[in-house]
Amino acid sequence: MKIELKQLSPLNGMAEYEMLQDLGSNENGFPNEVYGISYGEYRNWLIQQDDYSKSRNLPENYIPQSTYFLYVEERSVGIARIRHHSSEILEKQGVGNFGYGIAKQYRGKGYGNILFVNILEKCKSLGYTKVKSFVHMDNAASNKIFEKNGAVLTGVWNNTSNIYETDPDVTLKKGKRWKNTVRKNDG
Repeated sequence: MKIELKQLSPLNGMAEYEMLQDLGSNENGFPNEVYGISYGEYRNWLIQQDDYSKSRNLPENYIPQSTYFLYVEERSVGIARIRHHSSEILEKQGVGNFGYGIAKQYRGKGYGNILFVNILEKCKSLGYTKVKSFVHMDNAASNKIFEKNGAVLTGVWNNTSNIYETDPDVTLKKGKRWKNTVRKNDG
């Protein structure tokens, strides 16, 4: 099975756009600005996100961030964003170092776990030694992924989200077996 994590490009097209329409606008705290917008607006969003990854045209108080798409057998199935460094201000607002989402039609197949492990590798390459994440308490699938991969529950934010800290080195040693593993009979 071919699994790839690719950074967003202004050349991304209809496949990624359609996947984002299947994700919802703000499911479990992951903001999806593309949901419900036109394809033309999406093309502008791609340019904006590419700029943000290069620290260009950032709004005031924004942190550079990179966006990635997860592809399975060349189908876009999920998205993730990583901030290039931590921010105490954002953390006090319940915003972590990265977030991700899997399109509804691809959930329950193990892709969230694959995306999680691959994104931790990207976090490590950015210099993260600890990754802080806020996971909605009622998001059973993501909480399970964090726990399975050795994330440590360090608290609760605003009675809505579990706060996890993940050590990329520890998780990646343990998580290599999950990097490209899809549940049997699911895809």
